[in-house]
Amino acid sequence: MQIFQYVEELKTFYETRTIPLQSGDDFSAYQLIKSVNYARRSRYIDSNAFDDIIGEYPYDNISEYRIRLEARSTDRDIKHMEVEPVDSSDEARVSAMVATKALQRKMRLMKFGKTLNEYSVVRPRYGASLFERVETEDGKDVYIVPWENVITDMTDILSSPIVQKYYYTPSQLKKQSTWANVDLAITTARERKKSKDIGNKANAEADTVGSYIEVFNVVGEIERSKLLEAQGKEWDEKDMNEFVLARIIYAPNGKDKAGKCQGIVFRADELTEDEYPYKLDVRHPVIGRAIGEGLPEELSEHQRWHNFYKTEEARAVAIGGKILFYTDDGNVVDSIYADGIDHGTIMQVGEGRTFQQLNTVPTSVPVYQNITEAWDQSADKKASSFSAVMGEESKSGTPFRAQYLQNVAGTSQFEQELEDMGLFLEELVSDWILEDALNEAASANEIDEVFTKEELDLIDRTIINREMIKRGADSLMNGQLVTPEVQAVMEKDINTDLKRKGARRKITDIQEFIKKAGKKVVVHTTDEQRSKAILFESYSNAINLAKGIDRTDPVQLALRDKVLDMIGVSEQELMLYVNEAMQAASTQAPTGGNVRVDNTQLNQEQNLAANV
Repeated sequence: MQIFQYVEELKTFYETRTIPLQSGDDFSAYQLIKSVNYARRSRYIDSNAFDDIIGEYPYDNISEYRIRLEARSTDRDIKHMEVEPVDSSDEARVSAMVATKALQRKMRLMKFGKTLNEYSVVRPRYGASLFERVETEDGKDVYIVPWENVITDMTDILSSPIVQKYYYTPSQLKKQSTWANVDLAITTARERKKSKDIGNKANAEADTVGSYIEVFNVVGEIERSKLLEAQGKEWDEKDMNEFVLARIIYAPNGKDKAGKCQGIVFRADELTEDEYPYKLDVRHPVIGRAIGEGLPEELSEHQRWHNFYKTEEARAVAIGGKILFYTDDGNVVDSIYADGIDHGTIMQVGEGRTFQQLNTVPTSVPVYQNITEAWDQSADKKASSFSAVMGEESKSGTPFRAQYLQNVAGTSQFEQELEDMGLFLEELVSDWILEDALNEAASANEIDEVFTKEELDLIDRTIINREMIKRGADSLMNGQLVTPEVQAVMEKDINTDLKRKGARRKITDIQEFIKKAGKKVVVHTTDEQRSKAILFESYSNAINLAKGIDRTDPVQLALRDKVLDMIGVSEQELMLYVNEAMQAASTQAPTGGNVRVDNTQLNQEQNLAANV
């Protein structure tokens, strides 16, 4: 069958061939991924990395902890993703908040936070991350594809067919209810394994690992003839010149006597553009190839020289660590250890002869250590892995602000990475997750979530307005007119009932809100809440700004609003906290007797709120 031979040719080219780059290098994605995985395990690809003096050469991995550092500095969470309102109206803002809660609930059910954690590690390790959208029993899920399990075009991954390898146990394969020929594949795999394990020799090797069955999933634009043949349909020469987006899933079954590839087809479907299941994010793109540069590749030269000097240092220590003696007395035996000389033994030599230990301490070791340190400093500059960023303890007496500024300067390199990742996640979540989340929320007809104070204020205003319109209409239907006094009482009662619910709100008739929700997801690339140093620094500056503001100067007022907006503090949110603090202070004042409540603190808070 054409598809079997086609995939075999792709596999052979991918694993054995290279493509030329403009820099003059030859690139192989297969070899790059293999070398990264070897480096992760602190191993050399070269099988000759040993000698008789030190045995296997040392491999001191300098990129793995830097990968973890970048992952920690660029990790995003589902709370950073919000639905953007279509306009600035209260109704649109509430709709966006409801949609955001629905989206975040969907991502929690998907365990999308775990996928984001993996994304922050895979991206700097391999230089790219390949996401796949998968149909599951509970709906659609999103995963990161292991680079070891794919065969791709090394120049342009998404424009060419992607071959992904899966490994199923017979029981897992049996659960694929929409696949054909499953029993045949299980039986064939069992017979093949049995024929390879003849004699049950201890060192015998089988084509399958345990009871796993290898399955190939081919997705991309291919000749229509390949798809029709996989579907068991007739095709002609014309179909060989037409291309369709398709998915073909099959289990390879070796080669026949004529050398032709065989297999068992499970599914063969034509796909629409919306059904294409892959998205690719590239870190530090390189012209001419599909995968960008990861940290192990960027630090490959540093790693090579780091290991070289570690090896030379180990060799020098191995040679210099030998205990040697020299003598000019020919009567002394060749080796004082031959007869098991004990400690304290007195060696006698002839008159005028010498016998003493030879100094073998290598003088090159400190030089090697200095050079290694210089390469590490160069790697720190390239990967922004300075001690302040790594979380190492500062020297005694270092001011807090100095530590804060060092941390800001050290992590500034990751801001671009955050922005690039945020733009990619906005596209991924908008295209793959948001619509499903809104549809599921609409079908539930209500949402019960925890909201912030600012969100509660906005939601409550919208709920009160909708409820007042409903009650007013009911009163008119009954021939009654709602007076302003009655309306005020009704609004107060509704507001009191809402406040009793705390930070939770159950929003019904959610379909109406969903219809007005936006379709664009925004990923916040800054996160002051997770960095207490940045948070406290921002608030401290805001307090100092509020104390010195001149309320009569429009320029200062404009700058104040701009600063507060940049640090994420709105006027509505600030007033909510101020009012709450004033109410708490008044209710906690002592009662009884002739105790007088001192309103000095309340007046200060009111003045501060007025200034801000």
